[in-house]
Amino acid sequence: MDDPQNIPDPNTPEGLVDPGAGHEPNPPANLSAPIIPRHDPVEYGRTAAAAYEDAASQRRSFRHNLFLLLSLSLAAFILTSWILVRVDAPFGIFSTGPQEIVRAQLRALDRGELRPAYEMFSARYRGQVSFDTWHELFVTHWRMFHADIVRAERPAYSGPGVTQEIYLHSADDKEYRARFTLIRTDGRWWIDDVHWTEEPDAREFSRT
Repeated sequence: MDDPQNIPDPNTPEGLVDPGAGHEPNPPANLSAPIIPRHDPVEYGRTAAAAYEDAASQRRSFRHNLFLLLSLSLAAFILTSWILVRVDAPFGIFSTGPQEIVRAQLRALDRGELRPAYEMFSARYRGQVSFDTWHELFVTHWRMFHADIVRAERPAYSGPGVTQEIYLHSADDKEYRARFTLIRTDGRWWIDDVHWTEEPDAREFSRT
């Protein structure tokens, strides 16, 4: 008889050996799982603050450049306007008032700009006094017309016309009073008549 102690267990196949016996189980690697990077909260805050500071610095630089551009544009506009007034005023282009027209002609005469000065006369005056006649008058009394304005009286309005008296000290070292009569036609002022008169020397009165 067989020894019952040596009868193999039918549920346990003979020779079946557990290959994992005595070893730690290795979990299978999950190759499809994404790798999620870990951010340092402190470093992330520093990066965000730096980005915000860069954006703020760019905005400040843009505002500064814009303000500088506007300032330069305004300065250029003021300078251009001043140059236009200084250059063109003797020709009466930008002179609208009677006093400006008078001063413009006196400056033109002082510079020897005869044609622009003559064009400031009215059509009536130019019809009576030709440019050649007026040019000859200027050449004969050129020292009188090279004069500095000493003072100007307030314009006296009389109907459509204006009377303006200017006191001058000329290159011949004499004092003159120029009496201008102006009219307004075609939207601007014109010199309709002018008379130069030599003033008495105040020094002569002081000696007597």
